Amino acid sequence: MPVARHRPRPASGSLVALLLAAVATSSAWAQGPAEDAAPIALSQRRFGVGPTAGFLSGSGLTLGGGGDVVRGWFTGGFMPILVFANARTPDKAPRFNYYSSWQINEDLAFHLFQRPRVEGSLRVGYKYNSVLGHGGGAAGEVLYDLGPRVALQITVGVSIFPYAKDRLRDHGYPTDRDPSFPPAIQGTGNVGLVFFP
Repeated sequence: MPVARHRPRPASGSLVALLLAAVATSSAWAQGPAEDAAPIALSQRRFGVGPTAGFLSGSGLTLGGGGDVVRGWFTGGFMPILVFANARTPDKAPRFNYYSSWQINEDLAFHLFQRPRVEGSLRVGYKYNSVLGHGGGAAGEVLYDLGPRVALQITVGVSIFPYAKDRLRDHGYPTDRDPSFPPAIQGTGNVGLVFFP
């Protein structure tokens, strides 16, 4: 008995050709022309302003400006102060004190490196805390571009307030305990957004 042979329908041949063309087009689009590999042009980076939050510079507002090598940053806002201590008893029971304060920071950021979307700097500067007094600090800073006019700002570092212990005593710090870590050393980090108009 002869075997029936079916010719492919013209419609199925067209469908296969269409699928092959779609795959080839999507592959070429994924690779993209050479000019697509260039980073997106960014807006000006001479001046920026935005919100920030953390335990290094406080939670409030930051603004900065300058050139490609050095920028100045001014940050101010609310700063919680946490002091962990041990009681002056044989069992050295843990104690905890909390203070509300405000803090201003004036820093210079020295450019360290630049990548297509990331910029790194070293920040050093002056700090004034309403509870701890005058101080200074140093931190590493990264600006990560989220778009042409906005960047994520991450700062991690340490602050030193030389007269913190005396200032805490003036603010009624209890005499029945000893801080388990020197209150003169503060800091951790801040996270914020910087908008470049």
